[in-house]
Amino acid sequence: MVRPACVNQGFITIIGVLVAGLIALAISSAMLFFGVGFSGSVLSIQQSYQAKGLARACADLGLLQIHNNITYTGTGNLTLGDGICTYVVTSSGGSNRKVISSGVVNSITKKIEITINALSPKIVISSWQDVADFTP
Repeated sequence: MVRPACVNQGFITIIGVLVAGLIALAISSAMLFFGVGFSGSVLSIQQSYQAKGLARACADLGLLQIHNNITYTGTGNLTLGDGICTYVVTSSGGSNRKVISSGVVNSITKKIEITINALSPKIVISSWQDVADFTP
């Protein structure tokens, strides 16, 4: 039995539409998958910058405490937005001080360690560094 030409063209058209649909579905699924992963990375980077900013803010607060009272040693903290930071000022004797500060946003932590070797007539910072962990 011979089929009319329009029936054969109809099958070809349907198969073409199905193949094009599958290709479009694969492309859109890939874009959605990579888009979700990318937005998660962007969020982590943003939180990392926020944590670093908080650590710097608390480091500055520690330095301000020393500026206001050169015998100051102690701790403090600051809550801002989704994060919190803490600082600790310790004395190593004489004019030597250490300020350690950490900022935390969700599960991301950034730490700063500052070493001071002179307090008067002005504060002299010998080291200011981002650290993975504080040195004893």
